[in-house]
Amino acid sequence: MPTTALLALLSSLATASQAPTLEIVVYPNAGLFEVEEGRFTGPGAPMLARLQAVSGVRLTARSLPIARALQPGVLKPGACLVGLPRTAEREALYRWAGPWSSSSITLYGRAAETRRVDGPDDMRGAQIAVLREALPAAWLKERGLPGYEVNDVATGLRMLQAGRVDYWLGNDVVTRFAIRAGVEGPAPRVLYSFGRIDLHMACHPQTPAELVERLHTSLDQLRRSGELVDFGLR
Repeated sequence: MPTTALLALLSSLATASQAPTLEIVVYPNAGLFEVEEGRFTGPGAPMLARLQAVSGVRLTARSLPIARALQPGVLKPGACLVGLPRTAEREALYRWAGPWSSSSITLYGRAAETRRVDGPDDMRGAQIAVLREALPAAWLKERGLPGYEVNDVATGLRMLQAGRVDYWLGNDVVTRFAIRAGVEGPAPRVLYSFGRIDLHMACHPQTPAELVERLHTSLDQLRRSGELVDFGLR
């Protein structure tokens, strides 16, 4: 969808006074989601525009660092985080819609990297950039591997390219978009990929259940129509 048409769609729906409203909180993920002047931008923006159109729910934009967004009391009723893994520890903390994305945890090295990585033991002693509070960061901690935690995906990519870390670990849907948006020179090499990360919309538990269900049903409709293929869902 052309950018002008996308913004027109968002604007027209946002001004529909009869539409219920939810605040969508994204954390800075260069290459996927950004918020500029109160509007979603980046490759993830068309998905949110389609979700707004299909659900009939007005979606307003807010950006917060992920660590801040996950602090108790920051998310208010009527607000949803756009990309959170649904874990047993978090299940009762939110109302859930989705998933809207499915991906693998992927380890990258620089284009000229010659070391072979077949599993966690091959990562020991390495400096690994990873998004703070994300599932890949938890995966490292569970295996006793220290991660250099960063606040956004683009920072991890830049650190890898600059040689400040050995590897960069992340959700491969997010990292692929970041590489497309921000790589100068040879693209990083995939060294190891495993597991599955499903990202959901996590809404404050006092958000009306009917609105969360509308998001959930609409995301499923987008998946069935093939509009979430770029996000790993078929």
